[in-house]
Amino acid sequence: MRTQLLSLTLALLLATSLAACSAKDEAVQQPVPDEAATATESPAADADRTPASTHTIQEDIPDGPVGQVQLKDGTTIKIEALQKLGGDYWIYVTGKLNGRSSTVVRLTRFHDLMNWPSVVFKDPHTFTITTRQGKEWGFEDANLYLGDGKADSYAFYVLDARYNKVLTQVPKSEVVNIAFGTK
Repeated sequence: MRTQLLSLTLALLLATSLAACSAKDEAVQQPVPDEAATATESPAADADRTPASTHTIQEDIPDGPVGQVQLKDGTTIKIEALQKLGGDYWIYVTGKLNGRSSTVVRLTRFHDLMNWPSVVFKDPHTFTITTRQGKEWGFEDANLYLGDGKADSYAFYVLDARYNKVLTQVPKSEVVNIAFGTK
């Protein structure tokens, strides 16, 4: 009788433990949104989502030019500062990476963006990003958003005649190259 009672108690304890562990596993395994499914969305729609973390990373952003833009007419514009898209990330890229399926690149750290010395545009929707490690990422049927999330222009800060930082917009169709980390 004692053995049966002890066996029944252990079986009940084991069943309760398994049920608790099972419930814990189900609570952790929430569905994760597919990045490819969100690849066609604009950064403005992406910015409306609630961030997964409320932890803010403190960054050291250098004073002075952070890059430059070269236009089709040969004009070079110094980028004095950037503004984050939706307050979350510096740049947003969506499109077919190296001829494969849709890819989304969102850089939230300024340091990571400075590892892209060159973005060369064949046209506004076809461009190559070169990293400081010498890797090339070829994007086709793509969109690159910088500054304000508009589909037809890039926005960044430049210095005016009085050395004040002013937000300017440049049509995407006029841009040949964007270089980050240049002085």
